[in-house]
Amino acid sequence: MFKLSAEASLDGAITVENKFIVEYMPYADGDYVKVYLYGLSLAARKSDADDSIERLARRLDMDERTVTAAIDYWAEQGLMSRLGDDICYFSPRTARPKIKLLDVDTYKEFNRQAQLYISARQISPNEYHDYYSLMEKLHVEWQAMVLIVKYCVDLKGDDVSCPYILSVARNLAEDGYRTADDVGERLDEFGVYYNDLRATLGAMGKKHVDHEAVQLYKKWKIEYKFGADVILHVAQNIKRGSSIAMLDGKLTQYYKLGFFSADIIDKYEEDRKELYKLASAINKALGVFYENTDPEIATYIKPWLGLGFESKAILAAADYCMKKDMKRLSDLDAVIRDLFGRGLTTEKQVKDSVNYENRFDNKIEKLLKTLNIQGAVKDIHRAYYANWAGKWNMPKALIDYAAELAADKANPFAYMNAVLLAWHNSGITDIKKAKAAAPMVASTQQPAAEGKQTGMIFEKYTEEQLNSLFTPITEDDD
Repeated sequence: MFKLSAEASLDGAITVENKFIVEYMPYADGDYVKVYLYGLSLAARKSDADDSIERLARRLDMDERTVTAAIDYWAEQGLMSRLGDDICYFSPRTARPKIKLLDVDTYKEFNRQAQLYISARQISPNEYHDYYSLMEKLHVEWQAMVLIVKYCVDLKGDDVSCPYILSVARNLAEDGYRTADDVGERLDEFGVYYNDLRATLGAMGKKHVDHEAVQLYKKWKIEYKFGADVILHVAQNIKRGSSIAMLDGKLTQYYKLGFFSADIIDKYEEDRKELYKLASAINKALGVFYENTDPEIATYIKPWLGLGFESKAILAAADYCMKKDMKRLSDLDAVIRDLFGRGLTTEKQVKDSVNYENRFDNKIEKLLKTLNIQGAVKDIHRAYYANWAGKWNMPKALIDYAAELAADKANPFAYMNAVLLAWHNSGITDIKKAKAAAPMVASTQQPAAEGKQTGMIFEKYTEEQLNSLFTPITEDDD
């Protein structure tokens, strides 16, 4: 029967502890891990049809010999105990592995040399056993293990912990370095970079060099082919206290981009900062906020700059959009594309275009007062006025007189357009002739929209009136 010890059970809930996953599972046979986890679930269920070695083996499609070997293995690790048919699980936090009886003479010299290097403390029997177990399990020569101990002491000091030494030994063994010659050669390679790495980590505010850092440094030098001066330069530009993982991320990014000199990297970072500043300025101009502007930069800003737009030209376009109540990036993108189509990519060109579009605003504002219309000047108003003054060449005095005639109408701009169109078609260009023709043109006004008036301006047009509006507001008046 499978059961849990008091330490392994917590309010009936079964937890696979991190200590098991990190320190035990990676080095166990896959079938042994299956047996451990399935047995753990049986212990939680207490009474189950599969609660025996025979049934567990059938459920996992294993033979009983493999299941028994797995239980013996976990018992040696101190995670289980077996008494007859009863199998008890222990917490990895309190596990005490069994110490095998090994030939003392086999590791006598290892013991002496390891203690010689780790002089700040006495190596315990359990620690020695951990070294022996790793050497036997991963087939690491004891002479190689001595070199690893010395290497770790050189890195971390003579009070280096046992788990750290075991971690370095596992990494080397898993990479195929198990003999003294192979391990010695590998560690000599790491030693070549040790002083440069110390300077790099020192620039980041770190004092200690560990095995992981050495491995990363070798990757930067051998695989990425960065010079030591470039690695140090990047480290100096990273915020002090940052992790070595951040430095690795930066160097990996530069490697993928093909940037291998400090000058190119600095230029890239400066341009990158300017992109973020530009994104912030654009969003401020539009009156919006995005916590992460990376998608905006990739989707919009870089392509805009790629079209040849000046940064200030983009900001001028954003300011234009804000005034038009067009606050989406897609709206700004449409404006930018229109500007590009007309060859307007500099700040001056964009501002000149905006000023040309708004060239009649002051006159229109006075016109709105005459017509008793409240609110800002709209694009439809600009289109009307550009048609009258630009395309039809109507004098301002004549437009103002038409406004006086339309002031009490339900649809004043539609009425004005009808009147001015009639005068234009009749060749009338002065007020005297316009006054004489006023009764004639009054009949061209279309009936007001039916229904209750609510203060809104209802406009209804003939086909001719509609066609008269379709003149680009950017068309030259010459």
